[in-house]
Amino acid sequence: MSVAPENLRTTYSEKTVHAMKAEDAVKRITFNPSEVSPGNSLYVYVPKLNENEVLVPGSLALVFDIDLSGGHTNNFLVQNVSRALVDRLVVKFAGTTLQDTVGYDIYKTFEDLFLSQEERDNRILEGIQSEDLCKIRSDAGDKKTSGVNAENKLNKVYGKKYRIRLDHQILTDHGIFYPQALYNDLMFEVKLAEAKHVVKGSDTTQLKYKLKDIQLEYKMIRSKTLADEARSIYYNGKEFLYDHVLHDKEVTSSLTYVMYALALGP
Repeated sequence: MSVAPENLRTTYSEKTVHAMKAEDAVKRITFNPSEVSPGNSLYVYVPKLNENEVLVPGSLALVFDIDLSGGHTNNFLVQNVSRALVDRLVVKFAGTTLQDTVGYDIYKTFEDLFLSQEERDNRILEGIQSEDLCKIRSDAGDKKTSGVNAENKLNKVYGKKYRIRLDHQILTDHGIFYPQALYNDLMFEVKLAEAKHVVKGSDTTQLKYKLKDIQLEYKMIRSKTLADEARSIYYNGKEFLYDHVLHDKEVTSSLTYVMYALALGP
């Protein structure tokens, strides 16, 4: 067996380290209010965390139970319900609006159509699942009771628990986020959609839902090295790039039509 010359060096290492070791943890904070109904808004402030604690990209989310009580017994949640829940999203930093999207559910649901099958399989907390599983997790009266062993097992794990990812690109595409190094707050305003966009049922007058036991979830890493690097980059000036999407609404003016008709005359 021949040995490559570089393997004979005393400094040779078979494995190369490309990562760092640091303490990490998943945190959940009880949200106030802990219960909210359709049409209302949730105001989410990104936690400041402690010194040398940084936020892991893409980990900030609202976790909650969806309660369908008070509606028809056969009601169940729509596919990809975590996207359908958000009618409007506003993102602000230091009082400046970074994003204000009405019809956020339409935009993000379309975006999720391009997820790979593996990504879709890992989004049960977001509500990307079969209709059978939607009905079972919603405890619909007409849910299947046979041939759904896999769905029942998933229901035991997830139950009525769902998650809205606060996945604005400022928190997902620019590395770790170090709130302690910033003087101002990053805030999300999440307006919930009406029940007709979230719940399916045969009687549209009995579509109801509310979010209960709401918690703010995030993953943090405690590392002075990462915190110092982030602080240095912030102080020297850092650009945050993100997509700005504008949804135009077309409005027909009946007044304009009447004036035009009068101008033509008989």
